[in-house]
Amino acid sequence: MIKSIRLVNWKTHGDTYLDFQKGTNVIVGLMGAGKSSMMDAISFALFGTFPALEHRRYKVEDIIMNRPSQKDSASVELELDIGDDLYKISRTISRSKKNDAKIEKNGKYLQTQPERVTEEVESILKINYDVFSRAIYAEQNRLDYFLELRKGERKKQIDEMLGLDRFALAEENATSLVNALKTLTNEDEKFIQNSDLPSMKSKLESLSKELEKEKDRSLAISEDVKKMRDELSATKQYYSEIKAQNEKRLAFSKSIAELESKLSTLKSQLGKIELPKSSATVLLSTQKQKSEELKALDSEIDSYRKKEKDLISKLSSLKAELKRSLSDAEKLAEAKKKLGSADPDSIRKEISAKQAEIKESVSQAAKSRSELAETKKWLDELAKQEGKCPICERPLSDDLKKHISSERKKMIEVYERDIELSKQKYEKAEKELSDLNSRLAEANRLAAMMESYSESASKSGKLEPEIKGFETELSEISLKISQNAQKRDEIASQMEKIRNDIEAIKRADSIKAEMASSEAEKKSKMEEMSRIKVTDSDIEALREKYNELNAEYAKKGTELNALKESSSKLESQISETAKSISQIMEMEEKVNERRKRSLEVSRFKSALIDTESQLRTRLVSSINELLEGLWIGLYPYGDYSGIALKAYPDDYALEAEIRINGKDSWLPVEGVTSGGERSIASLALRIAMSMVIVPNLRWLILDEPTHNLDAQGIAKMIEVFSNSLPSIVEQIFVITHDDALKQVHNARIYEFDRDKALNGPTEINTG
Repeated sequence: MIKSIRLVNWKTHGDTYLDFQKGTNVIVGLMGAGKSSMMDAISFALFGTFPALEHRRYKVEDIIMNRPSQKDSASVELELDIGDDLYKISRTISRSKKNDAKIEKNGKYLQTQPERVTEEVESILKINYDVFSRAIYAEQNRLDYFLELRKGERKKQIDEMLGLDRFALAEENATSLVNALKTLTNEDEKFIQNSDLPSMKSKLESLSKELEKEKDRSLAISEDVKKMRDELSATKQYYSEIKAQNEKRLAFSKSIAELESKLSTLKSQLGKIELPKSSATVLLSTQKQKSEELKALDSEIDSYRKKEKDLISKLSSLKAELKRSLSDAEKLAEAKKKLGSADPDSIRKEISAKQAEIKESVSQAAKSRSELAETKKWLDELAKQEGKCPICERPLSDDLKKHISSERKKMIEVYERDIELSKQKYEKAEKELSDLNSRLAEANRLAAMMESYSESASKSGKLEPEIKGFETELSEISLKISQNAQKRDEIASQMEKIRNDIEAIKRADSIKAEMASSEAEKKSKMEEMSRIKVTDSDIEALREKYNELNAEYAKKGTELNALKESSSKLESQISETAKSISQIMEMEEKVNERRKRSLEVSRFKSALIDTESQLRTRLVSSINELLEGLWIGLYPYGDYSGIALKAYPDDYALEAEIRINGKDSWLPVEGVTSGGERSIASLALRIAMSMVIVPNLRWLILDEPTHNLDAQGIAKMIEVFSNSLPSIVEQIFVITHDDALKQVHNARIYEFDRDKALNGPTEINTG
């Protein structure tokens, strides 16, 4: 049972809460009061959609309240009692954020994503949205939905509702499978007939014998190659050892020649060095003394340069400050001249007054636009109606309709004129406000400039004497730096000559030591070279022997590779032939298997056709048994003794039994009944189909079920909603603008009302 529902910012519902009962719940109200949107909310809470949204007559954003003010989001909250468990489903939609949903069972979360919540609801209720929308929820003026469908489409949709469409799909798949099996079998049989299996087996045996011979020859040659490879390896190793000794001898010879050349060069270099008269000890002592003098001068010069740098920095800063002070004095005078008599406070007062004037213009224009839109909408609804009031659908004369239309058009002209006057006043005030803001900004800027320049402009008289004192001190320090630099250059020149003399002594000592080392190395290498006895002729003889062995080894290797390649080709031919034989044999097995499968599928298809026919007969029979009882309870007259759903090969038809010329005949309802009779017949069919499709039917939702009914038909409908239908369906929701349905016995009545002239929200009175 649906226990309650709460709608927040849902179309015309600001914050609506409804508590439902078992049995019949009647929702009464005029057009636009929010009745149908409440039923849409029930569908949306359960399955995340409703018929108008599913068929794109609505966008999700259209659900969120936009009058009298636009809201950012809307929500619906539904409570269900199923057995001993209480389920609570909540869904929220937003203009800017992702939609949200959750479902709870006895206060504990089950799912939180919209898709997962819908899956959970379908699992709990054992129905999906398609069954709900076709079997449980009848939209406004859509009771005769199945009667309006085209011939083929009606059969398709009723078969889908009854679950029979699955049999048709299974039949199509079975036919496709049989055809596919036949095609594959024919292709394989043709391939097998074109293949010579005995010849292929004979060829396989011949190739296998030839491969054995090739393998025996390869084994014999491999033994020869192995022996030759061992001999070649030993020869190569001995040749490498002899060759290494000879290369070592040649290296010693080359090294000795290089040492002799080096000794000659060193002797020549020693003769060119000019040695000083003083010893290295005396020169080092003098160098140390001069270094200390140079260090003292460098320290004194660094001290003067630091003072010079500080003075230059201070002088630069003072000159920049003086320049800035003189410039600010000029800017201060210019700012005073521009400011003149402008007063920022008086400008601010003018701005406040102008802003109030703009706000009043905007408010007046908004009010006129809202009233204009509502008047135009009402006028459009009036024009669409033919002889009926768009509110209550009661008769409306042409004269009264013209009079009302004329009055509304005059109101539209007044609203449009008010909007244009408000617009002109707003645009003028906006321009004047912009000018005032510009004047205020300029006055504030000039005042700030004067304040920032006044202090700086007064400093120039103090800065000029201070700058002259720093310039005199800087000139004296620069002279001292120049004098000390000259002394430093003289000492540096003397130290350079001392360094050159010391370097000459060190270079001569180094050459003498290197000459002694080279003589010793030359003597050692000559002794080692004399111990090596290998000659060039020994090397050449061994090289010729190795080349002969290597050529014979290569010849045998080529022969062995040729045999391996031939064997590889034979193995490939054997593998391909064996594979082809295996494929043909497997293909023969598959052909036999496909023949069996094709026969089984054909039998299955025949069984499907029989089962579908029997199931359709049983379902239609069940629907007609229910229709028989429902028709007696719903139809107040005796001219149609009954109605029944007839199944034909290409269509379903809802037919009424009527006596013509003393004989009972069955004729299509849409061809012989009035609009009201057709509505009652459609209601009976919908209830019967719902009870067959959903055996544990809990709910039935009917939107404007009394459309086209006369007073006696409505009275009969009241009796059905009061007595018979609540015994079949646990909970019934009836949406209507007809106050007569308030008479339904034991029903809970909800009266919906709304002030449409002021775009007010839906208000509920519960009876």
